[in-house]
Amino acid sequence: MTAILTACTQRKRVSHNPLLCARHLPEGKLSDVAGTWADRLSQAATTCPAKDLYCGRSFSEAVKAAQNIQAELHIVSAGLGLVPGDVNVPSYNLTVSKGTADCVLSKLNGECSEADWWGALGGPDPLLQVIKKASPIVIIGLPSPYLRMIAPTLALLSDDLCNKLRIVGGRDVPDLDPRLEAFRLPYDDRFDGPDSPLPGTKADFASRAARHFAEEVLAKAPTASTDDHRSLAEAEMSTWRRPVAKAGVRMSDADLKSIVRARWASAGGRSTRLLRILRDELNVACEQKRFAKLAAEIREEQAP
Repeated sequence: MTAILTACTQRKRVSHNPLLCARHLPEGKLSDVAGTWADRLSQAATTCPAKDLYCGRSFSEAVKAAQNIQAELHIVSAGLGLVPGDVNVPSYNLTVSKGTADCVLSKLNGECSEADWWGALGGPDPLLQVIKKASPIVIIGLPSPYLRMIAPTLALLSDDLCNKLRIVGGRDVPDLDPRLEAFRLPYDDRFDGPDSPLPGTKADFASRAARHFAEEVLAKAPTASTDDHRSLAEAEMSTWRRPVAKAGVRMSDADLKSIVRARWASAGGRSTRLLRILRDELNVACEQKRFAKLAAEIREEQAP
């Protein structure tokens, strides 16, 4: 069965366990922080299947893709490792995306990367086993921090297993093994242009592209080669126009937070919707990471 890899999200449907919050971890060596985290996970009660825990457009697009082509969904989680979608898990707050209070990398002494944390969290074996078992394809729809996290594991694959991979998203991973670049599909900024069937934000680009490939390319040519899949994806986008860049209004953090607070309820607290309001309706310039940090701060304010 085809497997789809997607990333965990900061937003959860179940309130997180206070013990499972990266900001409350002590600073220390990689092994010590990972050990403390593992101890806390072992004591935490599970809440629901992983596929029902995460929310937000990025995750929902991956779920739809898996459902629509009857694929197995696996979540690359910075807090839990590689998790099958139907396995019960606890709710937590831990990420490798920088700029948030719960980025675990800020707790690690010395130079530690996303991949270092992934190795300490459980190593490559679960991911390698998923790739070995999947048939015929593994769709890797991950944003850059999460592709960087698993890149050293992917580099361990044999050439035959690499042939199973179809990589979308993760465009900011310059040190990806050159062998793996051969399995990257040609989704680019045309996918965010006026002709795209699934426009959105950079945060959900990988999942949207994974869904498009799954439904519009793989479903029609499930046994095609990488080159053929790349050609079919390129043919889909060949007439799509690229987005026209708009110079948005610059604002201070305080002003941006005031706008987001005012629109919070009407947007249901959904980060994707709030960012679209800022950019598309109000023509306000706000970089993705900056917005994520501000939205996280406001979400904490809204918490009971």
